[in-house]
Amino acid sequence: MEKINILYQDDFVIAVEKPSGLLVHPYWKETNEKENLMKTVRDQVGKKLYPLHRLDRPVSGIVLFGLSGQVVKDLQLHWHFANTKKEYITLCRNIITEPGEWNFTLKNDKGVEQKARTLYWPLAQFEDTTLCRVRIKTGRKHQIRRHFARRMFNIIGDTAKGNGPMNRKFREEFDLQRIFLHAWKFEIEHPETEELLKLECELPPELASVVEKLGLPIEKLKEILHKDC
Repeated sequence: MEKINILYQDDFVIAVEKPSGLLVHPYWKETNEKENLMKTVRDQVGKKLYPLHRLDRPVSGIVLFGLSGQVVKDLQLHWHFANTKKEYITLCRNIITEPGEWNFTLKNDKGVEQKARTLYWPLAQFEDTTLCRVRIKTGRKHQIRRHFARRMFNIIGDTAKGNGPMNRKFREEFDLQRIFLHAWKFEIEHPETEELLKLECELPPELASVVEKLGLPIEKLKEILHKDC
């Protein structure tokens, strides 16, 4: 297993870049495999970790761990504060020209309807796809993937809720072997200092390559991303 990129570390929290294809932590309902992000980072830094949140296996980007159970409890209190931001970059099917939001319920594993809210901003339009910046205000299972798919803006590379012909096109023409969904930004109050912890994680090479091939230089994308929404 390659070393995990550490984005931030102090005596209370550690933030890392999760690669696509790796589980965040053991989850017996999904698999009994031994390799996971939490174990790899624990072995890498030599400290016990406590999970705060998950990213789906195929999704990449920022994952934050606490270095104690109490730190995680404190972070969970901040999870829904107004200044907490959890943002993603995604490429979806079809053209979106204006910012908007998906604000409709999603069922959980028990069939219970739960409120779900997803904000989005189009960053660039291509022939038949749109690059979007996405901010989730709730944390439902597969929320972004389900919200976009229900409005026919399926996430490129999503094998569960995506569009088959479009996924094949991007595998064959762009060598995209994963979902185009990346957790690029995370802001939350630090559990000890109460200062705003601001974390960012650039697109991994396999996604940056797709953006470049579509005709948007990565430096231009960075410039667009750092304009306030």
